[in-house]
Amino acid sequence: MKKLTGTCVCPGEVEGIIRVYAENKVFTKEDVVILDEYVTQNLMKLKNAGGILSSKGGITCHASIIAREFNIPCLVSVQGLGEVKGDTIVKMDAAAEVIIFQ
Repeated sequence: MKKLTGTCVCPGEVEGIIRVYAENKVFTKEDVVILDEYVTQNLMKLKNAGGILSSKGGITCHASIIAREFNIPCLVSVQGLGEVKGDTIVKMDAAAEVIIFQ
C-alpha cells in the first residue's frame, strides 16, 4: 500500500474519498479534500468535509486555520500529493501524520 506523510495541524482519523477542491463542489464527511489554494469567501463549503490535505503550508496556513476552526483532521506539507488522483479511497490518521491509499 502506498503511504504519504505530512504535518498534523488538526488530529483525527477519517476514511474517505479524495476530492480536489473546486468552488462549485459541496463536500461531505466521506470526502478528504485536497486544498492547495487559498479559500476565503467559500470556506463554508469545507465545513462538512471529513479531512483536509495540502501539499503547501504549515501550522498557520489557511488549510490549517480552516481545519482547526471546523475540527476537521488535517495534514499539510504532504509531499507527493500532486500525484494523487481524485476518487481514490484513503485512510488518514492525522495524529500519526500518515495517509494510506487503499
